[in-house]
Amino acid sequence: FAKIIPRSQGEEVPLIHRKKSVMKSDTPSDTSLLVARSILLASKGARLRPLVAPREAEILAGILASSPDAPWFEFVLKNGWARQMVFGLERLMVAGIIAHYLARKRWIEGKVRETLAGGTRQVIVLGAGLDTLAARLAAEFPQVILLELDHPATQRVKRQMPDRAPNLHWIPVDFATESITTVILDCPHFLKNQPCTIVAEGLTMYLKAERVSTLLRNSAELAGPGGRVIFTFMEQAGDGSIRFRCENPLVAWWLKSRREPFLWGISLAALPGWLLKNGLLGETIASDTDLRREILAPHGLENIRLAQGECLCCCSPLSHDKRHSLQ
Repeated sequence: FAKIIPRSQGEEVPLIHRKKSVMKSDTPSDTSLLVARSILLASKGARLRPLVAPREAEILAGILASSPDAPWFEFVLKNGWARQMVFGLERLMVAGIIAHYLARKRWIEGKVRETLAGGTRQVIVLGAGLDTLAARLAAEFPQVILLELDHPATQRVKRQMPDRAPNLHWIPVDFATESITTVILDCPHFLKNQPCTIVAEGLTMYLKAERVSTLLRNSAELAGPGGRVIFTFMEQAGDGSIRFRCENPLVAWWLKSRREPFLWGISLAALPGWLLKNGLLGETIASDTDLRREILAPHGLENIRLAQGECLCCCSPLSHDKRHSLQ
């Protein structure tokens, strides 16, 4: 169910401060489509439906409705036997990955809402894909500025979303070559010198190590005192591999064929020191065990299969003096 929208559709959205881009310029991320369809599938079943946020499936359905393969996927959604075949494929490839997508989204959303309750008035989502968090928060919190930075082709699909709130803004960017600091500071909607919450869900594993460091250092500076940086990362195994545990070897082949291979991960032991070097203090780190306890158990789902290998981290930026002393 990870079929992609055919190439050469629609006009290209120009990049801000364009360098020579290494991104695919005409199609959205295949993994973003995979995650979106996973959530829609989950919304149709009684078991995982409690993990789908209000309006999440509705917004995703609207975004994906105009894709050329929409009739095919609609057929899957409407037929229980077809959905069961897809879930069977999930168990074969990465068992529990759909539950993982949902659990990580609910954990991240909980952290973001905590910052909003504490007075934060701007949220930046990096590599948002087809995620609906910013859209849902924008409607609920009209006084909060929400910025999404992502691949322009993914944003082209997302711009079809009806009734976009006026406080939600999209900025096209190439994370492999461009500075998020440049594009964000040039955005007239960004509130300079005000704390913000920055989210990078399912992004760091697709970047090289030096780009991840730059991304998080820039995020720490932009978030500022009182801000937060929330991101996910692949836990690097003892043998140096970067993958989900019990992952079918075909998954790595598929990601590579889609030009979206995993490039970076880090061990839990190395993470705290690495964060400090990049201007961040790790406050909370969540593994599959934490997601099972904090997200699944309250819904009575603590015993379902949950993919392992991707962790979540909520950090606070270090002060300028502290960052300088560590350099």
